[in-house]
Order: sequence, then structure tokens, then C-alpha cells
Amino acid sequence: MKFHLSAAGYALDAKTNVWSRPGYAGIAYSDGDEVEMRIADIVESTTDLSVLSGELRQHCTDWTTSYHLACARANILRPFEGDLRGDILEVGAGCGAITRYLGECGGNVLALEGSPRRAAIARSRTRDLPNVAVVSDRFDQLQCAQQFDVVTLIGVLEYANLFTAGDNPAANMLARIRSLLKPDGALLFAIENQLGLKYFAGSPEDHLGVPMYGLEGRYRCDQPKTYGRGVLQQLLTHAGFTRAEFMAPFPDYKFTVSIVTEAGFAAEDFDGCALAAQSVRRDLQLPPILAFSPELVWPILGQNGLALELANSFLIVAGMADRQVSASTYAWHFSTERSSRYCKQTSFVRAESGAIEVRYRLLAPDDVKSAEGKLLRFAVPDMAEYVRGKPLSQELTDIVSHDGWHMQEIGEFFRRYLHIVRSLVREEGGLSDPVSPSALLPGECFDCMPHNIIVDAEGGSRLIDREWVLVEPMSVRQLIFRAAFSQLTFISRLGACADAEIRSPLEWYRVCYGSLGVDATDGMLEELARQELAIHAEVSQFPVDGFDVRAWLNSSSLCRYTLSQAVFDQGEQIVRLNRSLVEREAQMASMLSSVSWRITKPLRNARAFLSKCGAW
Repeated sequence: MKFHLSAAGYALDAKTNVWSRPGYAGIAYSDGDEVEMRIADIVESTTDLSVLSGELRQHCTDWTTSYHLACARANILRPFEGDLRGDILEVGAGCGAITRYLGECGGNVLALEGSPRRAAIARSRTRDLPNVAVVSDRFDQLQCAQQFDVVTLIGVLEYANLFTAGDNPAANMLARIRSLLKPDGALLFAIENQLGLKYFAGSPEDHLGVPMYGLEGRYRCDQPKTYGRGVLQQLLTHAGFTRAEFMAPFPDYKFTVSIVTEAGFAAEDFDGCALAAQSVRRDLQLPPILAFSPELVWPILGQNGLALELANSFLIVAGMADRQVSASTYAWHFSTERSSRYCKQTSFVRAESGAIEVRYRLLAPDDVKSAEGKLLRFAVPDMAEYVRGKPLSQELTDIVSHDGWHMQEIGEFFRRYLHIVRSLVREEGGLSDPVSPSALLPGECFDCMPHNIIVDAEGGSRLIDREWVLVEPMSVRQLIFRAAFSQLTFISRLGACADAEIRSPLEWYRVCYGSLGVDATDGMLEELARQELAIHAEVSQFPVDGFDVRAWLNSSSLCRYTLSQAVFDQGEQIVRLNRSLVEREAQMASMLSSVSWRITKPLRNARAFLSKCGAW
């Protein structure tokens, strides 16, 4: 290793393989003993430690394990893979999720983590990578005379108040980072946006768990603190950075699904807000009740040039050299919730011809662009044409996100959808007759989902992002089930239907089929759900044995409320409780009156008798 850590006063712990100063006790930051010991045990017992590890994916069962182990954590840095082969300093390594990715990119990585236990986990996660060294120390006390090609600061600056001295801890941290960069080096920097749309919708502040806390500027000097774009730009300028390029990761920087650049939001022929809207439900920290539906707001923000300002998180590339990282790239989209052989990156790039190209790249090292499983065939082209327009799924979102919609409306949508699918299949010579719900479609229709169908300004339809083909023909009923299922992954709220009560997925599917005149029995829906589950199992390589399909279909898992609706319903409940309380008080008064009569009547009789006897 070329970082000369011994000369800087650090000693290597033979047990953990972590460097630290003699007597260093660590910082007061932890996810808790139980959590970190569990993460340590998982990492220690895992054979495949890679970013795309299927072993680790199976341990991602809650937010904490996903945060420390999920391959999506690395997506925030994937656009810069080519720049991560020099000398890299990672500030705030945590338990090594991003450290692992940096090491796999091939650079010389120095990972700094203030917590000795978390540093040991990070080193365990990278134990097979000799190009990674892990140091446990405070950043403001780091002894390092070297400069780096890249410094990463992912989810760390918000803690500057706690671990950096001075009147302006955030600016001081950034200034120290600038001093550690080579003249042409770059800071890759991610942080929550204090003014992110999700926080206006009611999501609690990420670090303190209180809604509106950041928006109202209630941070104290001894608490984590996030910033808006304008303040971040000022901090970077004050620290000596002469350029800063802002991008928006969605749903946020923690589990990034898409990244849109400033150029992507500015381009009139590219819809970056479609990526933002479709990522809303992918936020693992999204609360069950929101003030509004963010997926409906993102297009409006895009029309008014506010999408970047209100992004939930920022990804920033800062430095001193005058170069722009993403002048021609408008966005990246990552599909990493799958088995490693199917994980891919999609880039939207302005070509020299002026057209926007969609470029695909598989992320697994073997890079096999086609494969066949038991149920599906997988094939990814190198490139495709970007199709400008509106996803068909947005039409269904616009219908069911509001209260008072009718079954007739979604019936009209599904009939239009099936008409479009018929047209697309006919163009390929695969179908000539009208399709009934019981008819079979060619397996090539598997990817004909509403979010993959783009409707242009003239009303024409184009199919995009085709990668999967079902080995066997599929029924129209299965296609409808898949379309209805995917819709639930795009909306944060299902509005109240005027014709039916919908509180479970089962009731949602019944309404969808009922709108087309199809009687959806429990048995039929359970079978369709099992088919979909088997497909997801093949794609993700995630075991689904023991999954209770019937319980899921009947679960109260649909998000049906905005904040105003929840407040109204609570008010109605309070009125009902007050009415019940009044009725019970009346009952109690009646009972007390009856008891009092039973007790006092004999006394009154005795008093009358004694009075007659002259003894009273």
C-alpha cells in the first residue's frame, strides 16, 4: 500500500486489519450494538463479498441491513467508475458498502471511518481486496500528507457539527478536503437536500426523525444538519472549490435508482421528471401518510424548472479544474435489484448527431448480454433510440391517485392499453385477431407494461426498454395482472374508488378485472400472483419458499391516505368516539339512577315507618 500509514503514526491491528493511532477510542456514532454485531456476523460468514453479491442480497430484510449491504448503495458512484482508478480517499466508510465498490473499481483506496467497530466491518467486507486500506480515526485528526485524485463524501457532511471544530464546521470540513485533493482532483459528494420535495410532503428529517424539522431550520449546533442547493454552493465556494456540478439522485442518494443531471432537466426533449416520479415508491424511508402524491408533483416541477432545486438529495462533483463531468449525459438509471447476471446501467446521452441515445451496460464482470432461464429469456441491446413522450402508466396514475374515481375510468384505460398492445403485436406479425381476456399472447408481450409504452404528442405509441421474453405464451389475464401490479409500485396513494371499497391488493385486482367485465375469483388471482412471484424469484434469485400469497393478497397494504384525508378520517373517528362517550355517559347516568332508587327506596320506607312511630 502506498499511503505510508506507519510513518504517519498509525499501527495495524493484527486481528481486524484496521489502522489506527495508539489509544484511539473512536467517535460516538453507532447504529446500535445489536445491529452492528449482526452486520459484522453476516459479513464475516459471507463468501461472496462483491457489490452484486447474491448472498448479501438475501440478508437485506429491513432498512438497516439494506443500507449496509444492498448493492444499490454503490449506484451513487457508478457514473464515475472511470475516474475511480487512481488514489481514492473515502471519508466516512461506515460498514463498507461503498468501500467495496471503490475497491472493485481498482484504485488505491484509503477508507476512513471514525468508529473502530464499523471500520473493522468495512475491512471485513473488503478483506479480499489488497488495494484497500481502512483507517479508524476522526477526519479532522487524520494524519495524511498525500493528495488524492478523488475524495468521496457520501452522507457525511451533515455530521460536521458533531465531529469538526470551528465556527463553521461544514465549511472547515470541505476546506480540509480541498487541501487533500490534487489540483485536478474531484470531490464526489452526496447529501440530503434540506428543501427536498419528500420533506414538504411530510417525510421526517432523516437524521432526527421529526417532520418539517429541516424545512423550518430548527437545527441546533450540536445536531446533524442538511442544506439546500444555494447554501451548499456557498459552502463549496468558501472552501475554495471553483466549480460544482449538481445532480439529482432518485429517490435519494442512499438507494439510488436514477440520477438526472442539470443538463437533463434543462433539455426540452428529455423527461428527467419521469424518472423522478417513477422512483417515489422506491424510497425505503417513505412514511405511510403524505401531504400529497409526489409522483404527481414532479412533472409540474419540471415544467417550472424547479426539479433540481427540490430534489430529495444532491450528488455534487466539485473541484478546481475547469471541466464538466456530464455535459452530454442527461441521466443514468440502474436496475440492481436483480440477480447479478441481469443487473444493468442505462445511460441517456446526447450523441454527436443531436439525437438522444439510450445506452445499456451490464454490470456483472462476465457481461453476458443474453441468457435463458426456466421462465424467461433475457437480452439487452447495446443501444436504443430515446422515445420522447409520456409513459402510458401516467394516465392510470392520474386516474387512481384522486378520490372519487370510477371503475369505468380504469376499464377505459385497460381497454385502451390492450388496444395498444394489440397494435404493437400486430406490427411484429404476432397477432391478427382481437384479444379477449382469456386469449393467449406471444411471450414477447411480457415487457409490454404501461410504464414501457410511451405515448407521443400525436397519440402514437412506442415500446421501450424491452429486455425480457416469456418462454411460454402468456394470457391476457396475466398481462393485466402484471400491469395492475406494476401500477402499485409507482403510486404513493391509491385514492378512494366511488364504486368499490379497496383496502387490499385482492380488492384492487378485482376492481381492475371487474372494470373489464371479468369475474376475478380468489383462486384465479392467487394463481396469477404465484405466476408473478415465480417470475420475480427467477429474476432476483431470491428464495420465495413459504411466501403466503393469500395473506399478501388480503393484507391491508395499500396506501390510501394523504395527510388531509387522514386528518379528516381522524376527525370523523373523534366525532364517533365523542358520540359513543355521550351515549355511555347517558347509560351510566341511567344505571346510577336505578341503583340509587334501589338503595334509597328502602331507606325512605323505613324513615316513613319510623316517623309514624314517632321515633324519627
